[in-house]
Amino acid sequence: MSHPPERLPVILLTGFLGAGKTTLLLRWLAESPATGKRLGVVMNEFGAESVDSQLIGRPGLPLSQVSGGCVCCASDNELGNAVTRLVKDGACDYLVVETSGLADPDNVIDVLTDHDLLPQVRLQAVVTVVDAPWYAKPGSGEGERVLARKQIQFAHVLCLSKCDRLGADDIAQVEAEMHRLNPRARIVKLPFGLPELGEILAGPTAEAELRVTAETEAEQEPHLHHSYQSVTWRFPVPVERSKFEAFLSGLDPRQVVRAKGFVRFVRQPEKLFIFQSVFGHHFIEEFPARPHPEAVAVLIGPHLDAAKVHSQLRALVFAAQPAGLKLG
Repeated sequence: MSHPPERLPVILLTGFLGAGKTTLLLRWLAESPATGKRLGVVMNEFGAESVDSQLIGRPGLPLSQVSGGCVCCASDNELGNAVTRLVKDGACDYLVVETSGLADPDNVIDVLTDHDLLPQVRLQAVVTVVDAPWYAKPGSGEGERVLARKQIQFAHVLCLSKCDRLGADDIAQVEAEMHRLNPRARIVKLPFGLPELGEILAGPTAEAELRVTAETEAEQEPHLHHSYQSVTWRFPVPVERSKFEAFLSGLDPRQVVRAKGFVRFVRQPEKLFIFQSVFGHHFIEEFPARPHPEAVAVLIGPHLDAAKVHSQLRALVFAAQPAGLKLG
């Protein structure tokens, strides 16, 4: 008598824009070989260009992308199709589904627990990354906090990121708020700790509990991302670093919540740099992996003025060119 195939465990990785989901995923990728199980990834980005998949992509990693929109509202069941493709390939023993920071977790859970997917996968746990310094700052983006709270309420494991930037009192305050919003969740402070993959995979499935949560506790709010849009810009040439940093520093966090991508600078054109900006705070570092992806910027936010952003970036490009040189 044949037994039905074992369902593939799925870890849903969620959290608001810039919280540090991909950073956690990179740590899991480094840890995964020690589990003796093969990791597969389904990644969703809100913008048309996938930046984070360039960070995690490596030979042999089963990776499927859902780009160009929020995975919770993707058309034609794109998430389900992406998961099914990796299951059928048979190249992984468990999946991590990383959502866009604007995704409603209940919609994603509905897809992952749909009757068409249930024979193939089981929802093992929801891991939510919370930007602790942002959450500790009062009065920032109430609309964003509604979605962040929703992501927190569905979590099996809560990861407080960037705790090295906060004092003990602020961390305790954020931790107390997490306990209030979701007393069931285990809390891990990043970068000091790490939610262990082996422990999550060996633990009880969160599938049944999450179905109840989705039905009884979700805040019924309109999807935040309906007011959000993204702008993608491809850099045709290197730009001046000081002017580019001034551009990032000048972004209004009320309009541009998240910016990320790859850029080259005039004085080091052979090198590629990755940049990240979250609520007005940015960093830039060299991106050593080869082959180099395209130099591109993706900006995401509410009330984003695409024409203004394009004009500012175009000015950066032309400011970097010698006088009299025409592009194209």
